[in-house]
Amino acid sequence: MVFQSYRRDDVPAWIGRCLASVEAWADQQGYRYRFLGDELFDRLPTRYRQRTAHSKQLLADLGRLIVARELLEEGFQRAVWFDADVFVCAPARLVLPRAREFYLCREVWLELTGATVEISQRVNNCVCAFERGASFLPFYIDACQRLVDDTAGALSPLLVGTQFLTALDRALPLPKLENVALLGPQLLRELAAGGGPMWEAFTHELHAPIDAANLCASFRGRTLSAPGGRSFVVDDALFEAAIASLAGRG
Repeated sequence: MVFQSYRRDDVPAWIGRCLASVEAWADQQGYRYRFLGDELFDRLPTRYRQRTAHSKQLLADLGRLIVARELLEEGFQRAVWFDADVFVCAPARLVLPRAREFYLCREVWLELTGATVEISQRVNNCVCAFERGASFLPFYIDACQRLVDDTAGALSPLLVGTQFLTALDRALPLPKLENVALLGPQLLRELAAGGGPMWEAFTHELHAPIDAANLCASFRGRTLSAPGGRSFVVDDALFEAAIASLAGRG
């Protein structure tokens, strides 16, 4: 079962394209597909929901795990989550491995600091797959709740996702998908323009072709700095242009 979640109204057209690309890919693979709206959050423990109410990201981090557990209990052999802002650009090429009982995503993150591009290696959960009986799933469900309970003060939106998974990966390497890229706003801007130095640096760090990409919808509407002191707005037109470029490259 491949599953996703997003609100059911006021859906940007480019998010609709992302969702449709995943559903079409699932159908091509012979997988079942299920879409959930905000009912994804109904399953969350009350304390967790109260502490993370400010962040849809934190809510969805645990919500996807609980739904994955439900699907496996229903009898599905595998539960696969895709973030709503993931675009499958090479559906014929995208194959999820089965060698391990679960998979997360390798993340190459580029940060522009002045004129310097800093590259870090991380782990994220924008696409994650769990086989029935995967011991990591109950561990991760418990860890999310304990992290939220035990963290004082404001909670980072990345607390139980990228931050926790990256720290865990450094202690005990996790199985990761290499063909699902995460494209921050600077990369989206260069991709939409046909390329550039950050895009070249990014692709140099990849271990596999880009078959699907997370477009980082959390930056939507923000104004960011670009090289040369210029600024740009992360608007829907930028996402649309990036999707068009990815589709052409796929």
